[in-house]
Amino acid sequence: SISSIRGELVPYLVRKQFSNTTDSQKVKEDSEDQTPKKNDSSTNHELLISSRDEPLLQLAQERSCWNDHRGDMSEAYHGGKLRCYVHIMDQGLCYRVNTLAAYIEANRQAPKLFEEPPVHPSASISERCQVGSDSIIGPQCQIADKTSIKRSTIGNSSTVKEKVKVTNSIVMHGVTIEEGCNIQGSVICSNAIIGRGADLKYCLVGNGQRIEPEVERTNEVIVGTDQLMEI
Repeated sequence: SISSIRGELVPYLVRKQFSNTTDSQKVKEDSEDQTPKKNDSSTNHELLISSRDEPLLQLAQERSCWNDHRGDMSEAYHGGKLRCYVHIMDQGLCYRVNTLAAYIEANRQAPKLFEEPPVHPSASISERCQVGSDSIIGPQCQIADKTSIKRSTIGNSSTVKEKVKVTNSIVMHGVTIEEGCNIQGSVICSNAIIGRGADLKYCLVGNGQRIEPEVERTNEVIVGTDQLMEI
């Protein structure tokens, strides 16, 4: 019956973490051995889940991508119950990327942690194009004449042909953008091909997808069967 991770699942897990078990036998055992349990609580925050929750717990463990094997081949969580963890950042950047705009901004901010030039020396940049100082051009890229790139990131080995405008966007590796395209506020995943004259605004184009020439799309997710690339 849980339909929302943020609104229902996370509060449910937090409540379970700090709740007492409904098993009276367990309550009695805990009261008889209270001191060791208190000592354990500082290092083991295992959830106390009643028997009626076991099917949900089993499903969560089967579908969890979390792996704490640490080199062995034990089952997930080493046979224990589901746990809730928190990671506190000491250094670096931490962004919540729950929207397309936030994802684009995170990609723009992350390279600032490194001392690499925004335009890679191996990139071929035409003298007749405009690349903003807040844009990043990866290795082996080719940027043609009369092209404008502003507040955007162009991944490795991508080709941007003549009279293209790219603004507030992320273009991943091996992408080809044909002549006359306009791309705004979008994420173009690796190996995609954007046909001549296409106009994309606030779109997500999946890995290896081809956008037909002269097409106009706004606020769309265009994906195939391939998995989307990560940041």
